[in-house]
Amino acid sequence: MGGEGGLPIGGEGGLLELRGWVLAEHWFGYGVTATTDGPRRVVILARRAFTRPPGVGWVALLREATGRTEPDRCGVDWAATEAALGTALPGDYKDIVDAFGAGSFDEYLDLLVPGALGTDLVSWGQDMARYADLYQPYPVHPAPDGVLIWGTSEQELTFHWLTGPADPNDWPVLVQYLDGEWQRFDCGTGEFVLRLLTDRTPPFAFPPSAGPFPHWFASWELPEG
Repeated sequence: MGGEGGLPIGGEGGLLELRGWVLAEHWFGYGVTATTDGPRRVVILARRAFTRPPGVGWVALLREATGRTEPDRCGVDWAATEAALGTALPGDYKDIVDAFGAGSFDEYLDLLVPGALGTDLVSWGQDMARYADLYQPYPVHPAPDGVLIWGTSEQELTFHWLTGPADPNDWPVLVQYLDGEWQRFDCGTGEFVLRLLTDRTPPFAFPPSAGPFPHWFASWELPEG
C-alpha cells in the first residue's frame, strides 16, 4: 500500500505489529495484520506531510526542534528598532529573537538581531540602499514593496522580507541565491525557519532538513556573569 491516504492497514482482525522509519520525504513502515487466513505481512509507503499541531506556535515548535530550554531573553527595544527602520516588524520574527537572541540555526541560517555585533538588523537594513543593484529586480526598503534583509548564510544565500502589506505579519519571505535568483515563500518567518530545518518537501528541502540529526541553535552571545 502507499500514497497519502490509502486503505486501512488493520486487516479484519486489527494491526498486530507496526514499525516505521523516515527517509527523506517518505515514511516507510513494516507491519503484521490479522486476517481470517492468519497473520499477513504488509509494507507501507507514504509521503511525509508537514503538519503543525493545532494551537502550537512556531516559536514553541522551534524550541522543541532545537532542544532549547533557556527562558526568553526579551532584551530588544523593539519600539526603537522599528523607529530606526521606519516600519513595524513581523511578530514571529520578534518572538524568535526574544527566545533565541543572536546566533545561527544549524550553522546554516544566521539570524540578524537588533544591536548584535556584526549581525545588527538595523545597520544591515539601513545599508541595503548602498547596494541596491544587488537586489534587482526588487527595490529595497523603505521603497514601496521593497525587500528588507533579516538573515544570512555562509552557504551563499540571504533571507529577506518582501514588505508591502500593511500588516508585517503578512510579509512573505524571499530567499536570494548567489547567482541573483530569488525564491518566494508565502509564509511568515517562524514557519519558514522551522520548515527550513525540518521540511523535506519542495519548495523547502533546504540542506538542514536532510539529516536525521537533532537540530540546534548556536548562540553568539557571551554568557552573563
